[in-house]
Amino acid sequence: MIKLLLLLLSLNAEAATLNSGAAFLKIGTGARPEAMGGAYTALADDVSALHYNPAGLASLFKRELGITHTEYLLGSKFDFVGFAQPTALGTFGLGFVRLDTGSQEARNADRQAVGGFSAADSAYTLGFSRRLNVVSLGANIKYLESRIGSDSASTFALDFGANRRLGNFTLGLSVLNVGRGMKFISQRDPLPLILSLGGAYRLGGALNLALDVRHEPNDRRTDVGLGTEYAVLPMFSLRAGYATMSSVQNRSPLNGLGGGFGLKLKNYRADYTFTPFGDLGNVQRISLGASF
Repeated sequence: MIKLLLLLLSLNAEAATLNSGAAFLKIGTGARPEAMGGAYTALADDVSALHYNPAGLASLFKRELGITHTEYLLGSKFDFVGFAQPTALGTFGLGFVRLDTGSQEARNADRQAVGGFSAADSAYTLGFSRRLNVVSLGANIKYLESRIGSDSASTFALDFGANRRLGNFTLGLSVLNVGRGMKFISQRDPLPLILSLGGAYRLGGALNLALDVRHEPNDRRTDVGLGTEYAVLPMFSLRAGYATMSSVQNRSPLNGLGGGFGLKLKNYRADYTFTPFGDLGNVQRISLGASF
């Protein structure tokens, strides 16, 4: 149980602002965007756009399948599977995420061990995006489910997004996790509503720069993420980023740094990112993708 509480606190910067539930919705789903500080609202151009900005799905011209495995904090595991299908109407997307915190030790009022329980959170996503000249619009509907031992809660949520190309510059906007909240037993906690505004600049075909400003009104937080991506070779890219949310959680500005690399061979790609979280440990992500 202590491990679960520590994990929940790590997903929110300060206990005093831990007002929302379903904190797993804040965890990034892609190795590439998280290597860039999560600054992906405007840059989103692969199937992980389902998580950051559904409007980004419209940039896909082929079917795409993507999976990500994350070795998350305190021994927990976070996984993502996404699929996108372009059509004449627009691009449809399907996504699934799951946070598994493993087995937890249960204790009674006298702090005596009385067995164990498991805890997990899941989200199932259906998304759609359509390009309208230089503007793309997108939306998701999500079914959310959380389980702690024998108790469970579920709800639906919506995401909305838009982006606009202005030459080499793209402006993105997303509103994520719009819904009633999740109710465990008698208490309903609001979802972590996230309002994001982002910009991305593509310099030729080798360098991408991205900046996001994210506001969470339910948790009274505003954070900034920025990142860069440089294609050293057509098949090899280096990435680095910084996220203020990570640094605040760990009380050290250096802990907001992250980095990684990507490999691409024809229609296949692999990405890796490493993000330090101070005393809580390190987060490592591996993403694999294919377009066809």
